[in-house]
Amino acid sequence: MGERSAGLGRRRTSTTLRMVRAWGCALLFTGGPVMGQAGDRAAPAPIIDELSGRWEGTGVLLGRPAVFEMSWRPLDDGFVRLSFTNAWVDEQGRRTPVLAAEAVYLFEGDGGVGVWLDDRPRQLTSRATVTDSSLVVHWRAEDEEGWTEYRIESDGTIAVTDTVLVDGEERTFGVATYRRSR
Repeated sequence: MGERSAGLGRRRTSTTLRMVRAWGCALLFTGGPVMGQAGDRAAPAPIIDELSGRWEGTGVLLGRPAVFEMSWRPLDDGFVRLSFTNAWVDEQGRRTPVLAAEAVYLFEGDGGVGVWLDDRPRQLTSRATVTDSSLVVHWRAEDEEGWTEYRIESDGTIAVTDTVLVDGEERTFGVATYRRSR
């Protein structure tokens, strides 16, 4: 997407993914919901299949015009990987990278758990709620809490809203509309 995402490279990304998988497994065994054995788990909701693939978005991040990229990829046994980047865009179209992240979620039926690592560097643990047309991921770190809603629109786009709690008040910090990449 920009300078930062191009500079991540395979080595950093694969190392990050190994760490995400390890932390995700630790989350499942220490604080995640009880889920059945791989063969016993209910299939994830259909929206997970609809999210699969590469998406590019435009919107507003922290009050500034921004571009976004996300890629959802199903893994084995109900796991799903999300790769994400965003960047501010100035009037001339120049991009300033803001955030790059990798997340791994484990979905079962209408719920899931996950872990997100980003280049701030932050680790967020999450619990997800799934419906036919939306995925809401409630995330938490030691000093940060909020949620991200991914909503499938009737035209096939995805509307994403990011909200954080600041002193007990909800504050939306990101809004974007994504279209599937070709």
